[in-house]
Amino acid sequence: MVLIIVSPEKTETREIAWFEAHTLSGNMVIQPKHAPTILLLKPGTELLFCLTNGKQESIMVPRGIVEVTRTQATLIINKPLT
Repeated sequence: MVLIIVSPEKTETREIAWFEAHTLSGNMVIQPKHAPTILLLKPGTELLFCLTNGKQESIMVPRGIVEVTRTQATLIINKPLT
């Protein structure tokens, strides 16, 4: 699964096995072939994801949304990536 992270300054792409999103209605773990959806992320939380090599990383999300398809997820955030 591909994770595309879009911020005001740049776009990054990562190959991931899964990610965990904190939404306004609770936490969700998204894996490849998940049903297409759009998630509004809970402000001030971290998006945790596992790379295909097994390493886990996270990104702080002040505010953002995620569009999920069966093969990719696009995270749109309102802060520069560091």
